Amino acid sequence: MALSDNISVQYEEYEALRLADYENLSHVEAAKRMNVSRPTFTRMYEKIRRKLAEAFVEGKAIVIEGGDVDFDKQWYRCKDCHNIFHSKKETNPECTFCQSHNIEHINASIQNWRNRNRRGQNLTNQEEMKQEQCICPSCGYSTSHIPGIPCKEIQCPQCEVHLVRK
Repeated sequence: MALSDNISVQYEEYEALRLADYENLSHVEAAKRMNVSRPTFTRMYEKIRRKLAEAFVEGKAIVIEGGDVDFDKQWYRCKDCHNIFHSKKETNPECTFCQSHNIEHINASIQNWRNRNRRGQNLTNQEEMKQEQCICPSCGYSTSHIPGIPCKEIQCPQCEVHLVRK
């Protein structure tokens, strides 16, 4: 699947959808939980609804990635099936969908990203993504790296070789 076939969803958009549609909270209650204004919550909620509609109608993959968030629980993403889940078990948690132990600790990933940006790099998300590239070691094809998706999981559209980080 080509990178252009992905829909990028920020963690805060995901959280807005989870609170409103999964936990069935009103926008006022959900906004309080997220520590944002009700109009800001509604904008996030509408944005993710449009993104999900596009993904379903056009058959695009949904990629959940960064954002400026703090979690009250330990969240993980399975690197095998891409399921996002939280677990009370902090040592060696397993995916709630496929039981894999090949997982990413989302809280730690966000903290690492914040630490990189606090070291004086002062890069915006867009500038950082422009600098990070996934390239094909065979033909040299290059594309912007998508945080949360290892380059090795993406195949070159020209020669079908797995990409590597530049």
